[in-house]
Amino acid sequence: MSHPGPTPPPPPSDYTTYGAPQYANGQLLDGQNAGQAYPGQYGAFTGQYGVEPQKSFLVTWLFALLLGGLGADRFYLGKTGTGIAKLLTLGGLGWWALVDLVITLAGKQTDKQGRPLAGYAQHKKVAVVVTLVVLVVNLVIGVFSGIAAAAVVGQASTPPIVTAAPVTSESAASDPSADPASSGETAGEDRPHLAAQTLTGTGDDVKKVDLKGVPAVVTFTCKACSGNTVLETNGHEMLLVNAVGAYAGSHLVDTSTAATTEFAISADSAWTLKIEDIDSVPTSTDKASGHGDMVLYWDAFSDKAAVTNKGEGNFVVQGFGSEVPELAVNKIGDYSGTVKLTPGFVQVNSDGDWTIAAK
Repeated sequence: MSHPGPTPPPPPSDYTTYGAPQYANGQLLDGQNAGQAYPGQYGAFTGQYGVEPQKSFLVTWLFALLLGGLGADRFYLGKTGTGIAKLLTLGGLGWWALVDLVITLAGKQTDKQGRPLAGYAQHKKVAVVVTLVVLVVNLVIGVFSGIAAAAVVGQASTPPIVTAAPVTSESAASDPSADPASSGETAGEDRPHLAAQTLTGTGDDVKKVDLKGVPAVVTFTCKACSGNTVLETNGHEMLLVNAVGAYAGSHLVDTSTAATTEFAISADSAWTLKIEDIDSVPTSTDKASGHGDMVLYWDAFSDKAAVTNKGEGNFVVQGFGSEVPELAVNKIGDYSGTVKLTPGFVQVNSDGDWTIAAK
């Protein structure tokens, strides 16, 4: 009994059973692109000529968000020319980088071949939320940075309130017709005056004071101190003295703000703290000299001064004669030079001998 043989394949013209037609040389049906699958009875297969995979939306978004100003997103998408232009302009001063970020989040960004980005539908919600959070955080940081910068500028430009010349018995005597009230007006201020007071103690202590909301000069002395000697305030100047061993010197307090209500002393021996009105400050007209920390009123004919110092520590000369305090000198060790020093109150900090002479 004979068995039938295998059924021969259909003729080449019949494509209804065994899938999609085969074209030589990569020819495709109308409307189909290289790499597109052809459906058939036994599945699908790609065309003869494939293409590169689509670029990732997630990677493009991260580049646009974090490195958009450098054109990293456009380099990744293969758009080298516009990537270089974006890099050289720092993301079009930020605007180009922002526009590319918005286009990417909107799903309108494409690669060099004009194809959409892969994974947009899966990651767009997370990308939008993260982007909004980052933008809000940067906005908040920018606002607080602006406020802090404005505060620093405002503090630096705060006019000192110790610019007027001190009223002394000599200046009052020079005008016989002047009474105490008019003398205060001559000095350029109408304010309460501090009565001198002296605080004493031994070792560490905190002293409450009432400076009546006006500038003052304090003289701190600890002749027998051998360890670290510190004088601090809760006002604008904060740390006035930080020395080792015996100390004697004068300092201005509340030069720009009247906020000092206490002094904190750290010492290992008996000390005195004398608080006086700024009218007690001595006046110098052409030359001043001293040793250590000292306050003086500089009433020279010129706003230039020759300054010298012989010492090992920090040497500071700060003037309060202009609307903004002048840091004329801030050096360590010996010093000699000519600086601008507007007539007015001057704070000198030194651990040696110093001179100031008008030029």
